[in-house]
This record gives sequence, structure tokens and C-alpha cells, in this order.
Amino acid sequence: MKIAAIGSGNMGGTLGKRWAALGHQVMFGSRDPHSQKIKLLLQDAGTNAQAGTIREAAAFGEVILLAVLPDDVEHVLAEAGDLKGKILINCTNRYDGKSADAEVRRLAPNAHVVRAFHTLPWEVLADPRYDAGTATAFLSGDDPAATATVAHLISEMGLDPVEVGVPDGMAQVETAVGTLWSVLAPRFGREYSLSVLRR
Repeated sequence: MKIAAIGSGNMGGTLGKRWAALGHQVMFGSRDPHSQKIKLLLQDAGTNAQAGTIREAAAFGEVILLAVLPDDVEHVLAEAGDLKGKILINCTNRYDGKSADAEVRRLAPNAHVVRAFHTLPWEVLADPRYDAGTATAFLSGDDPAATATVAHLISEMGLDPVEVGVPDGMAQVETAVGTLWSVLAPRFGREYSLSVLRR
């Protein structure tokens, strides 16, 4: 699968490298695709990875990961162009009380937006193995085919995908995860995780 990772920081870089290692073709989209940071990232990612501008990456990817800071979302999506028919994974977070999900849906109305990965720190995405079980990655989306595609990408990485339905369901999950984070992260650090057990 062709995957564009727009954003080359901890989240975008980690997910892009893992997908490249699994055999997917990955293009990192950057405002400066020839920077030293991108060159080092490509060395780590291997032969299945390349870099381009944000517009080039958006055109390349069947699936596009949006992994940028909240202040960059609007201009990055404008630079990406029309994403009609593309699967857009939104893993951005906002910390000002506004909905990161609603913002991306407004700015990319023609994309199949799937909310995923934003409830996990990058350290868990880099190494999701736990002796006691499998870390859960929550996801939501309106398009069943797009959501199933992202769920498959999640499973390939060794995570347990759990769909939580429509965006309102994800908003409730985000609140719950944020509350648990404030209690548990000070005790266990950034690499603790949650697993949903079901029969």
C-alpha cells in the first residue's frame, strides 16, 4: 500500500518507519524534504521510504497520515490540496478545548477521515509489545471501508484495533483516556497502555 506520512516528528516518523518495515511504500511529506532531519529519517526507514513535498506526498498516498502540530493543520491541509477519495488518518490533538476531529473534517471534506493513533504515545507505537497482552488502538470513522483499512494497518503493527463508532463516541473515549493519563502517567510513565478485554 502507498502511505503518505505528513509530519516527520515522533508520531509521523515512528508510524512511517514501522509501515515501511512492514513492506508498505511510504512517502514522508515535508516543507523541506531535503533537510538533514529527513535524510536521517530515510536512513532509518529503509528502502521502502522516500520523501517529497506535502503536495507530492498527498498525491502519492492511498492512505495519508496527518501527524502535525495543531497550529499547522490548516495550512498543511491547504497545501495538500483536494484529498477526494483518499483515506486520511487524523492523529492530531488539540489542547484548547476545540475538536481536532471536527477541524480536520471541515478542512478536508472530500477525504474519508479516520480518527486513530492519537490516544497512544509514540513510544507505545514504536514498541507495542507487552508481556501481559496487546495495547489497544481506538479508531472511528464514517466510511466502513476506510475504517477497515486503517484497522488492518493497526493490526499489522501488533496493536489491537477497537472501533468506537461515530465521532461522538471517540470524543468520549478521548475524555476517558485523558483522565486516566493524568492519573496513571505520573505513576507508570509514558509507556503504559490500555487493553480492552472482551468475550
